[in-house]
Amino acid sequence: MWFKRLTKSSAEIIPETIEDILFIRLYVRKGDLVSTKTVRTIKIEKVFSRHVEKDRKSVVITVKVEKVSFEKSFELLRITGEIQGASDENISQGSRHSIEVTPGIKFLLIKCEGQIDFNLLGLSVKQDAFVIVSIDSLAAGIGKVKGSKVEYVAEVQSNYQGKLYETKREKDSVFFDKILKVVSPFFENIKKLIVTGPGPLKSNFKGYVESSFGLDKLQVVLLEGVDTSGFDGIRMALNSEGFSKVLQYNFFSKTKEAMAKVLSSLYKGDGLASVSLEEIEYMCANGAVDSLLISKGYLSKSSVDEEKLVQIFSTLTGYKSSLYFLDSNTNVGIQLESIGGVAALFRYRIR
Repeated sequence: MWFKRLTKSSAEIIPETIEDILFIRLYVRKGDLVSTKTVRTIKIEKVFSRHVEKDRKSVVITVKVEKVSFEKSFELLRITGEIQGASDENISQGSRHSIEVTPGIKFLLIKCEGQIDFNLLGLSVKQDAFVIVSIDSLAAGIGKVKGSKVEYVAEVQSNYQGKLYETKREKDSVFFDKILKVVSPFFENIKKLIVTGPGPLKSNFKGYVESSFGLDKLQVVLLEGVDTSGFDGIRMALNSEGFSKVLQYNFFSKTKEAMAKVLSSLYKGDGLASVSLEEIEYMCANGAVDSLLISKGYLSKSSVDEEKLVQIFSTLTGYKSSLYFLDSNTNVGIQLESIGGVAALFRYRIR
């Protein structure tokens, strides 16, 4: 999570992942002030007109928080409250307004009581991050990964026209430069690049990147065993066994390990795992939950009690348990969906 300290009680914040959105859900309290730029419909009454005209304008609105809740998604947070001020005089103070916060949306947080714990804000920055390129002679898929968030950035085409044209080395360098033009800006904040795809071209690209940036500035890791390129290659790479070996402590590797333990425990019936939210809540309250895996689409189920979930998340944070949000487009996410969308590993049995 990016943040800029303004005073002891205020900061600009930009959440980047679903974990950041959850942190904000737990941290923003009733009575806080939240300010952001939004689009609002303004009614304009003209003197010599019978009709009230409406205009959509970009304005900065500040609300005093009354309620914070997810909007049927862990990646969409709705902050509702009374308007305390606005950059447009047509917006009256005292009316109600809802601010939507998603990854990439900047907002200003002001704590009206107490100060902001900037050390706590800084903890959310410690998420593994890397760029991944899945390449063959025709195209390269480029993705950016941070925590559980996978962003498919671009697919770069090589535009090769056959072996009778320019030499292969010249073709490769032109293709590689096109890819680097896309990925280079990410290397200011991310120092790890995963290169995968079929054939030997990925090794040539790895060497080209290392010679361009230097081994001391960027770690380039080669991933074998992926037989396609583009976005499909990225998805295959993240789901592959080779990925777990190359990046043993990465988010995706840890979720695979946790899911394997859940399925093994459920098969054995040893009581060290559960897919029942009620049992998970009970074990969580007793500090027995080691890891919680939950589908990103879990909130869309009509029977889900959000407040119960938020309490579980808050308790997990206190006991330093692991929390994993999973996409349904990964193998582990599909497995989790098949058993209900939520599962937990326990440190020990209580009953």
